[in-house]
Amino acid sequence: MSIRIGIIGTGWGARVQVPAFRAAGLEVGAVAGSDAAKTARIAGELNVGVHTADWRALLRRDDIDLVSIVTPPVLHREMAVAALEAGKHVLCEKPTALDVLEAEVMLAAAQAQPQALALIDHELRFLPALRMARQLIGEGAIGRPRHAEVRMISSGRADPSRPWNWWADATQGGGSLGAIGSHQTDLLRYLLRDEVTTATGAINTFVETRPAADGAQRAVTADDFATAVLCFSQGVVATITASGVTRRNEPNSLTIYGSEGTLRFVEGRLLVAAPDAEFADRTPEHTATFPEGISGDFPQGTVYLGLALKSYFAGDATAITPAATFADGLAVQRVLDSIRGLPTA
Repeated sequence: MSIRIGIIGTGWGARVQVPAFRAAGLEVGAVAGSDAAKTARIAGELNVGVHTADWRALLRRDDIDLVSIVTPPVLHREMAVAALEAGKHVLCEKPTALDVLEAEVMLAAAQAQPQALALIDHELRFLPALRMARQLIGEGAIGRPRHAEVRMISSGRADPSRPWNWWADATQGGGSLGAIGSHQTDLLRYLLRDEVTTATGAINTFVETRPAADGAQRAVTADDFATAVLCFSQGVVATITASGVTRRNEPNSLTIYGSEGTLRFVEGRLLVAAPDAEFADRTPEHTATFPEGISGDFPQGTVYLGLALKSYFAGDATAITPAATFADGLAVQRVLDSIRGLPTA
């Protein structure tokens, strides 16, 4: 069975998902955006035949099988529920929603449509290196995991002259905790095969205003720094840090320290060390071919996700086993809300 994908969003969805999904052999049949002229221009540049400024019109199309929602989180609940009720498979960008209550509504909608895929776009789960990391941890290659550290240190939002957009607005779901902390939390859950029991942390806004379109300074209400301590049911304690306001960029990294060794994922490489030994490279070879412009963990993970979807719709139900479901999305949302001090039940 071949499928056609409709993408709602002209940012990451257009820049990364369109070429990545095409590289995986999938067809992108339509794109929807909030600005009609911009959406038409981007569709033309990407050679996508159908474009619209009405995302509901995309859902009404019989020739679209899967909808990828790549919009500000404030729109996720409404769009995901509508897409599922329209009989579409759904891939929703992270964070899942604005809060636990919205994530619960999304999960209920998915459970009401069991024939449809309802996935959260945690594409790192599909990278061969991280799939191997999960396998090695499960086999006891580093003994019993004790504690972990996940870091993202970036200068992406350090410049106060960077214009204000939805990412700076907490009411739209902007901020480092949702954008990066959601990935960090989900990846730990995936690798450790375990759930977070308690989560505490702190978020902060260091750049307090940014220039709006009219030139005036507009308040930033979303966090540009987040850190947290996550305690897992099997005893692992993990720290996560997500900063977008440093004046240097450092490689994203994940390290898990076990009773009999250490595992690290950094710059796309999987490294494993025995006690008191140097790291050895255990990175598996890539099995995917990446088009020009697709580099780095998240874009490459999107290609692998696309390949998994292609295999799934060709009849291999196991191909999407690594995927994050709406149930995973709710579990991560509980962690994010706990870090923010919001109710989680």
